[in-house]
Amino acid sequence: MSHGRGRLTDVDHADDRRLDTVRALLAKAEATEFPSEAEAFFAKASELIARYAIDDALLWADGDSGDAPDELRLTVHAPYLAQKAVLVHAVAEAQGCRAVRLIAAAGERREQIAVVGFASDLRWVETLVTSLLVQLTSAMLDQCPSGLTPSASAGWRRSFIVGFAEIVADRLETDRRDRVVAHDGSASVSSSTALVLVERGEEVTVEFRRRFPRIRSSWASSGSSRSGAAAGRRAGQEASFGSRSVAGRRSLGPG
Repeated sequence: MSHGRGRLTDVDHADDRRLDTVRALLAKAEATEFPSEAEAFFAKASELIARYAIDDALLWADGDSGDAPDELRLTVHAPYLAQKAVLVHAVAEAQGCRAVRLIAAAGERREQIAVVGFASDLRWVETLVTSLLVQLTSAMLDQCPSGLTPSASAGWRRSFIVGFAEIVADRLETDRRDRVVAHDGSASVSSSTALVLVERGEEVTVEFRRRFPRIRSSWASSGSSRSGAAAGRRAGQEASFGSRSVAGRRSLGPG
């Protein structure tokens, strides 16, 4: 994956071990021939990501971490740049980060997306986005109906990507909420962990606005294919939150 980082280059051994644990679970999920086992491994990996993110947030609140919001830049490749950006935004927000497209000049076949957040959260965003785009591309190519016109095929794929992103965001946000409940015994926005996440989010927003004081809203076409959106949502529901290919694949490549 093409990226730029600041403090993220200094990953401590604990973080390495946590990443290794998640990747090992996902490798087992991909290796098994039994869907029930695969789902169990996927669910455990997702649960760990949420738990680690909450643990890091609480350490930060206790003053045991000198962590401050930083910036990660991901490069996505054509086609469907705008729709792929929707997925990056969804993952970033679910992990307590903020993202903005750095739209390239006309004719460019790639563009960067800047993600601002705390270092530990940015590492999860990078891991998740890399894996999910690989899974998205594979599922989209496999499921796109044959015999469509080029225009209809493009519309189906746009709808697929946006549907996929919506479901993935819901799953990640649900896991994060469940972890707050597991820690505090309450889903209330006034629970101690929820308040920490709000405070942490406010710091991310301040840093995001400092780095990008002039931003504007843009729209990504969601296509017009109901079947494409439905297929994307199904694929998002089945996606694992990681892949054995994460460690070796360094590009958010074409789909």
